[in-house]
Amino acid sequence: MSLNLGMFPIALMLLALLIPLIYCLKWRRENLRKVVIIFICCILIVIGYRITVDLGKIIEPILGYFIGKFILFTLFPLLVIIYLEKSKIKTALMQTGVRKDKLSVSFLLGVGALVITATLTLIIWWGKIEPNSVYWNFVMFFEAFNEEFLFRGVLLLYLWKITNLKVAYSTSVLAFILAHPQHLTQMSLIIVSAQGILWGVITYKTKNLIGSWVSHGLNRIIPSLISIVLGV
Repeated sequence: MSLNLGMFPIALMLLALLIPLIYCLKWRRENLRKVVIIFICCILIVIGYRITVDLGKIIEPILGYFIGKFILFTLFPLLVIIYLEKSKIKTALMQTGVRKDKLSVSFLLGVGALVITATLTLIIWWGKIEPNSVYWNFVMFFEAFNEEFLFRGVLLLYLWKITNLKVAYSTSVLAFILAHPQHLTQMSLIIVSAQGILWGVITYKTKNLIGSWVSHGLNRIIPSLISIVLGV
């Protein structure tokens, strides 16, 4: 049985934000204000997550979900970082992995991670994967960027800048896992954990989001296509 958190389905991710808070309280008080603001940002994301459903009722479920996640996971955190760093949009984007440097390396690592995560998905969900429409696949591929921006761009790369790599990486991985409570009591927890770990490695190795985004987006599509081809 999956864990249901009602109106605040991603609330458990806030537990992960205690890691950088405690770290800064003890060792980097000069950056405590920035970490607190990131924590508050995440609280507001949790509270506002309902918008993904409400917009779906107004526009269309899949598109509304995408727009809602874009506002909460990408646009809002980006504005917060621009405020914290007093920087331009381009600089803030570079700090969160939206950059050209090591693009090809990031992409290749993402493909490698995709082989692992897609294989795990097929093994664990064998016979239970349902085919999705072309429209769903298209929108959800691009929607994966929103999650990558928050969990790998903000909670890994930006937190790394104001704390340290171990703190940022553990926060990123744990927040990603806890933001998917539907998997916490199922075997699919293995998949989500592998995704958080591998996509985090790609991001901190290259400081580029393209690999984790492509891997994340295609992981939503490839297992379904393979199951259709194999007829399972």
